[in-house]
Parts: sequence; structure tokens; C-alpha cells
Amino acid sequence: MAHPLVRELWHHFPENMFLVRAEKDGHFVVEAANPAQLATIGRECLGKPLSAFMPEATVEAIYARYRECVAADIPMRYEEHVAFFDTQGQEQFGYWLTLIVPLHNDPDDLQRVTHLFGIAQDVTELRNARDALEQHNQALEARVMQRTAELTRANHELTLLNAQLEEMASRDFLTGCYNRRHIEVLGQRELERARRYASPLSVLMIDLDAFKQVNDTHGHAAGDIALKRVATSLAGELRESDLLGRFGGDEFLVLLPGIAERDAKATAERLCQRIVDLTDISISLGVATLVEQDDSLDSLAGRADQRLLTSKRRHYEQRQHQ
Repeated sequence: MAHPLVRELWHHFPENMFLVRAEKDGHFVVEAANPAQLATIGRECLGKPLSAFMPEATVEAIYARYRECVAADIPMRYEEHVAFFDTQGQEQFGYWLTLIVPLHNDPDDLQRVTHLFGIAQDVTELRNARDALEQHNQALEARVMQRTAELTRANHELTLLNAQLEEMASRDFLTGCYNRRHIEVLGQRELERARRYASPLSVLMIDLDAFKQVNDTHGHAAGDIALKRVATSLAGELRESDLLGRFGGDEFLVLLPGIAERDAKATAERLCQRIVDLTDISISLGVATLVEQDDSLDSLAGRADQRLLTSKRRHYEQRQHQ
């Protein structure tokens, strides 16, 4: 007779408790079940193998655990997904945290496991809550990834937009070449680089001959067209490393990195002829090459501008004698 305290524990323990007999043929028969277990699967389970009240797939999974416990002869704890028939014969599903303990009740073979005592805790709600939380976390992670991708895309678009705005801010709206502010920044940078590496740097100052006459005679629209044609033609004739900017009015500044005075003058002559050939517009140029005394772009560009004025006076005098 079981001790009264053990009997009371058996009847009032809130989790499912059961005693399964391990048959020699490998089957398992429910020998006893506490009220909590019976409330789950009904009294019909007593004295019957698991196959009598569980689907075949579930029985095979449980049998595999039981046989493993019998063979190892040590307690086992595991979580299992169980399908079973309830007291109304309806198939139910649940998750259980199960502990099974091997017992020995064969006086002729004390080593043989004759029974398995089990305690099973229904963790279905906990598992469902965990699964729901995992799904929520996955959805949240997906949303975070989506927002991160959107933010990355927005940042990329903003970077491109800022680059476009910076490019627009550095360009002359009419001719498309660099504006004065930006060509001065680039020019100072090129001057410092030339000094650092002891490399030559030349500057061309260019303006259109008789530009005021074009505006006065044909209007400012014609003057704008002339400026754009000259700027486009200059850009097409310069090297990729050369820098072209509109210095103001009809005046352009060209930076020629790595070009010494003789080659700069040759470039100036070539540009004069090519602009006439391409646009039928005459231009004047002043050339200056970096010397030790040039401490800024203003000094270098100023000398080129003085030579431009000399060139313009010469062109003017030539036209007067024609």
C-alpha cells in the first residue's frame, strides 16, 4: 500500500503523472495515471498501449524516446510535440516538457527496466507564446531591415542630391563651366599642389573680342549664345586634367596643370585658331606660368590678365588699321 503522503501527492499533483509498463516485446502499456493525466486523455488509457489513444506518428516518436531510456537506463528530460485523443475522442495537439525515469520491478532480473515513471508539463501556451514572440521578432527584424534599406536608399539619394547641388553651385548657369568662386578654389589648390611637387602650372586668361559690340548690335541673347559656343569649344579642346571657369562677363580662366610657359603659349595659339575655326569668334589670351614669387592664384591670374589686356590692345590696333 502506498504511503498516504505519496497517494495524496499522486492525486493532487497539478502536472500529468503516469506509470508505463515496458513489455518484453517492445510495447509500452499505461499501468497508472494520476487525475491530471486522466483529465487529459481519459480513463480509457489505463491498461492499454499508447497506440489505443494516440495517432501512429505520435506513438512512434514516444516509443523511440522510451526505448532510448530503457536502453540507457537513465532518466531523460525532453520537450515533445504530442498529438492525442481527448476524453471526447477529438484529436488534440500540444507541447509537453517530459521527464521519464526508468524503474526496475523484476525480482528475477534486477537489471531489466520494467517500468517508466513520467511527469509531463503542458507547455503549449508557453510554446505558442514563444512562437508568437519569435514571429513578432522576425516581423520586427524584417521591418527594421526594410526601414534600414529605405534609410540607406534615402541617404544615397540625399548624397546624390547634395552632390548635384554642390555641382550646380560650382557651375556657371549659362556656360556650364566652373563659376568664378569654384575656379578660384580649384586654382589655389592646383597652385599649392604645383609648389608641393615642384611641377609647372600655367594659366590662360581668355575673353571674346568685340563682345560688347555683339551685345549692343544683336542683343544679349546673341551674346549669351556666343559665350556658350566659346565655352563648349574650349572644353572640347582642353585636356581632361585642365580646368575651365568663367571668370566674369566674357572672360574665362583656364588652368593648365603640368604645363610650362612654352607649351602654354603653344596651347594658347592653338586655342585661338580652333575657336575661330569652330565658332567664327575671335578671342584674346594672356598666358602666365607659376614663378617663385606667386604666393596665390591672384598673383598668377593677375599677370595673365595683364597680358590679356596687352593682347586685346594689339588686336584692337590691328582692327583699326584694317
